[in-house]
Amino acid sequence: MKREDIAEILERFFKTRIDERGRIYLPQPVRQRFSIKPDETVYIRIESDHLSIYTALALRKMQEQ
Repeated sequence: MKREDIAEILERFFKTRIDERGRIYLPQPVRQRFSIKPDETVYIRIESDHLSIYTALALRKMQEQ
C-alpha cells in the first residue's frame, strides 16, 4: 500500500488514546451514533488482527438474524 493510501484510510477512522489504566475513550460522535450512555456495558471481540466493539443492542440484533 502506498503512503497516500494509508493516509486516506486513516482519515475515515476516529483517533483516540489508551490511558495509563488501559481504558479507551470513545469520542462523542461515536457514543451518539450508537446511543452509548455512561456506565453502559460494551463487549469487545478479539479478531485475528483487530478488535470489534459491540453494544448490547447490536448483539441482540445479531441474534435476531
